[in-house]
Amino acid sequence: MTNTYQLVPFSAEPMSYSVQAKVERLQNKLVFTFELIDPQNEVFWQHGNEIKRQDYLWESTCFEAFIGSNDQTNYFELNLAPSLEWNLYRFTHYRTPSAMPPTPVLEPALIKFDVNSQTISAEIDLVALNLADIEIKLGLTAVLKTAETIHYFAIQHPIPHADFHDAMGWTIRLLPDA
Repeated sequence: MTNTYQLVPFSAEPMSYSVQAKVERLQNKLVFTFELIDPQNEVFWQHGNEIKRQDYLWESTCFEAFIGSNDQTNYFELNLAPSLEWNLYRFTHYRTPSAMPPTPVLEPALIKFDVNSQTISAEIDLVALNLADIEIKLGLTAVLKTAETIHYFAIQHPIPHADFHDAMGWTIRLLPDA
């Protein structure tokens, strides 16, 4: 079953753009779709020609998923950019390790990555992340860069500043297939 979420901007100022995110757990995969609704083309959307890993994607327009479980303190941060650049980082605890950029996951868990117009879709292998047979919790987020500033979107913002690593904002729960 596909679940759809309207991401909420951290800023209270009115915006003419928005983000809708969808996620589905299919067998041992997570399937993500992020759609930018930007009728006035205010959001910086860099196009790319080839899929490649890159650090610091959150410094521009980037769509993210934070993937963890209630049984473990470690979690993963997936970054997907319109330029077809991506990365996947592993953390052992909240923002640990703190080195920048974080150490990427060496096992290539990215199965599929596609950008079409203002929609990004990706599939992640849960077996590669050792999360195939347990309930997972997710936070879906977006960083949108415009000419004026960067805006932060999430399903919810549980604390007074934008912090996507805070697991209180990871409100999606997905059970393994029965």
